[in-house]
Amino acid sequence: MLEKGFTVPELAEPVLPESPSWFPLPPGWFVLGGIILVALLIFLIIRIARWRRNLWRRQALIALNHPQTVDSWLLLMKRILLVHQPREQVSGSLDPAQWLRNVPLDNALRENLCERYCQPENQLSDADTARLRMQLRVWLKGLPHV
Repeated sequence: MLEKGFTVPELAEPVLPESPSWFPLPPGWFVLGGIILVALLIFLIIRIARWRRNLWRRQALIALNHPQTVDSWLLLMKRILLVHQPREQVSGSLDPAQWLRNVPLDNALRENLCERYCQPENQLSDADTARLRMQLRVWLKGLPHV
């Protein structure tokens, strides 16, 4: 068949190119990485800013667990209202019944708070305090972010 000394041509196994390396990466990968990094940084800054702006909410939720008098409950509610409403609207009225209309409490509890405001004996009963804490907690969690 084949004579001695005859070789098969090189075309039987073509030479393949080398496999591409991952580094150095094309410039597009660096641009995409930069865009993703900037987007993550902006997202992180927004989340930190929201967390810092909601410090008042976390402090108010902690203050709900402390024993308080009617005067301190009303002061807490007034401070919360000052975060969300204009100062003239909240601090302009000396009667708590006017600005308590903006707080979602049941009528019996609202009247009880107004009656005991600035009185010598201004402690709420345990049942009223528990109801007030529950209603204020629901109100605080439902308030929009500032």
